[in-house]
Amino acid sequence: MSNTTTGLKAGAVAGIVYGIIDAVFAVVLVTVFKNTIMNEIQKSLNSVPGGTTITAQAVYSLAIVFAVVGAIIGGVIIGLILGAIFGAVNKSIPGKTQTFKGLLFGLIIWLIFNVLIGLSNLGAYGITYYASGLAGGLVAALVFGYLTGLLFEKWQEKPRVESNSWTEQ
Repeated sequence: MSNTTTGLKAGAVAGIVYGIIDAVFAVVLVTVFKNTIMNEIQKSLNSVPGGTTITAQAVYSLAIVFAVVGAIIGGVIIGLILGAIFGAVNKSIPGKTQTFKGLLFGLIIWLIFNVLIGLSNLGAYGITYYASGLAGGLVAALVFGYLTGLLFEKWQEKPRVESNSWTEQ
């Protein structure tokens, strides 16, 4: 089995756990920042030409459901993709153990997805929401990285030592 395939498998399993952690943090964030989110939803609904009969509460309720379902499904999909990348670049990642490499990979994922891409939420929801997302994202990314490295090491094809029955006698 190639490193990419091993990474794909490890990433899929780690992605499920990542998705569950992300779902929990998403529900907490959406609950804690309900008023801010409801205000943003209402602004969007008010800007619909001709108006709408959809309420901010209905959209908010859907947002909670989609946050959970999306986090878990997204965790698996992202896990598959990032796991394959982990396997493909594994030899280039510094570190002696796969779990260390996984943690480093998780930290890079966090920097890209939570720190950089997460900045897009800063204007609408504020620094507290952004910082909370950073904290939750760091936990999820490090768990993902650790599990990916751990499972990669467990499932990685070990070099075979050929024995010669003539020399073993």
